[in-house]
Amino acid sequence: MGIDRTLRSGIDVDAIKATIARAVVKRSALPPYEELRELHAELRGHIEALLPLAEKQVGELWRGSVEWYQKRSKLDTIPHLVGQGLGPGLRSASDHVRHLGRTCQFLLNNAGASEEEAG
Repeated sequence: MGIDRTLRSGIDVDAIKATIARAVVKRSALPPYEELRELHAELRGHIEALLPLAEKQVGELWRGSVEWYQKRSKLDTIPHLVGQGLGPGLRSASDHVRHLGRTCQFLLNNAGASEEEAG
């Protein structure tokens, strides 16, 4: 309930999950641009914190395995994705935030969060 779950590095897993949920929620109307800007900034911060942890976890996989290759390929695209802006319109901004939310979920899944939460 009110349990604060954190990774060893002090990252608040519940806060990240809440941000991801706000980013990927299906909406009947596009959110205000300001809300997308705030989500964009939050997601970029979470991604910046999680990326080294996920890279470490993926680095421990057997190099050359299909799993390692798929995850490593995804990790290699993240800096480019994070470097992109919100785009020229509300639709592109909403799509970009949703994509960052899914990327953040991938990082959370591969940063050792499930091991931390089990304990």
